[in-house]
Amino acid sequence: MSGSFIDTPNIFYFPEERLGGILNFRWIPEKPDNGKIFTSLRYEINQDLTVGLDYRPLTDNFSFAANWRVISEQGDWKPAIILGTANDDFNDIDSQSYYATASKFLGELAGFQFSPYAGATYIDELSDLRPVAGLNVRKGVWSVMYQYSGTTDHLSISRQLGRHTASLVLWGMEKPGIAWTYRF
Repeated sequence: MSGSFIDTPNIFYFPEERLGGILNFRWIPEKPDNGKIFTSLRYEINQDLTVGLDYRPLTDNFSFAANWRVISEQGDWKPAIILGTANDDFNDIDSQSYYATASKFLGELAGFQFSPYAGATYIDELSDLRPVAGLNVRKGVWSVMYQYSGTTDHLSISRQLGRHTASLVLWGMEKPGIAWTYRF
């Protein structure tokens, strides 16, 4: 996963009718302009491939984004393998990144579902390969996600409302913000 919360693969979200379009918005007022406001419009070509554009309006930066689930999660041991690219903000650096992750649903305990992931991201502007990891815990329409993006830790608490998902974000574990996703 890359540095933004909107690049999370669809396997971490509650199943719902797939309509194709995904619109995302994130606002973290204490971040620099390159990361303060982030929007994304993507299209799910099929259940394994999503493509689209990311836009940072305060710096007028458009970039290509894509997620490809190369291998679907199967059986008790086989994780999903996901490749992708997006333009992310890593601290004060705005850069295209390329990532590969493995994710696995581990099961349910007391109604809570656990899905960790781990992998690596290559950050163009830093010419550096960094580890990424996270854990999503879901119960019904609520979820909590911890992410390490390769440079910092993040936490989000989300509530699904039909085709909408609203999130409270703690970027870098210190900068509060909000995010919203709409599927259409």
